[in-house]
Amino acid sequence: MLRMLSLFILTGVFHRVEAQTSTLALADSLFSVGDYQKAIQVYEVQENISANVYQKIALAQKAGGNLNAALAAYQQAIQQNSNLVVAKANYGKLLRRTFQYQKADSVYTDLLKHYPNQANFYYELALIRKASKAKPYDKLLLQSIKINPSYFNSLYELALFYYKRKNFKEADIFINKALRLIPKNTKGLLLAGLSAYALQNTKRAIVLFESLIESGYQTEQVYEKLGVCYARHKQNQKAIDCFKKLIALDDKNATAHIYMGRLYNIEESYTLAEKHLLYALLLSKPDLSSLYQSLGITYKQQRNYKEALRYFELATLENPDLVRSGFELANAADNYYADLELRIKYYNIFIEKYKNKPDVQKWLNLAKYRISDLKKEKHYKQTPDNKP
Repeated sequence: MLRMLSLFILTGVFHRVEAQTSTLALADSLFSVGDYQKAIQVYEVQENISANVYQKIALAQKAGGNLNAALAAYQQAIQQNSNLVVAKANYGKLLRRTFQYQKADSVYTDLLKHYPNQANFYYELALIRKASKAKPYDKLLLQSIKINPSYFNSLYELALFYYKRKNFKEADIFINKALRLIPKNTKGLLLAGLSAYALQNTKRAIVLFESLIESGYQTEQVYEKLGVCYARHKQNQKAIDCFKKLIALDDKNATAHIYMGRLYNIEESYTLAEKHLLYALLLSKPDLSSLYQSLGITYKQQRNYKEALRYFELATLENPDLVRSGFELANAADNYYADLELRIKYYNIFIEKYKNKPDVQKWLNLAKYRISDLKKEKHYKQTPDNKP
């Protein structure tokens, strides 16, 4: 009888395990085809959700875009099993991605206490400190490379660290080490090209920028730098072709038009040189309207309405669409002139000129309110004084 009971219990356990295994297989299958929400639902129907399943839930939530739910699932997994190194590492990455830098820092600092020879952990902690801008991170990258000299990501980040601080020699050393590992890496080629350009190693920069373009990476920055390099080596036609491509991407790039003008002068194509240089001059002309407006506001605050009037007039001449200057012009006239009719006229001109502009209602209301006040004042002055 006892043997029969034991057999019955074992059979029940076997069926439960088999059913659970089948359910997990279904959830894994749903996850693999991208049906993350259904996969999560199936994972969560388990009687006792294991730490391993919580990790799968976290991955599904992350893949589905619900990062807070993914963080919660990782926390559940870690609470059940504090030895889950991969779960902790993924949890820390996700904390960084959700801008929780202090928590992310704590996670990776703790991981490094237990696993001080993991190059990737130093790299991840460096990214956290780079994002938080709270602490320096170059020593972490150096430690990562010391452990694993072939760690491309740490080499690249260290090169970028030095490049941004204008230490181009160090940047060049580390990015070239990275490229020896992955020669065709796009971001590596770009940084190497920029470093070479900054060091005035234009021959090396040409090779790198050409390689980028051949790989399909074609940006304004690459064409501009490559065009300058060609021009320095007197490869004028190649330089012109580069700047043409740059202009095709951004017709308002003044630098490109300046170089085109200079190159066409060298090539004695003076009509084309004139065209590009005049356009560059037009593009390089500063927008003075905001400066005039700021000066007008400064004089207004000092109650120097004569000068305020002058600069608001200049601002509206420079940029007729500058609504604020249009209103301030009328307001300065209101404060400067004694003639009520003239003051009203300024506001009416403003209303007529700007009434169809977008986002102007606030200014129109202020102008109309002031016109009403001025008309009342005019009426009061024209009415005989009826003193009691």
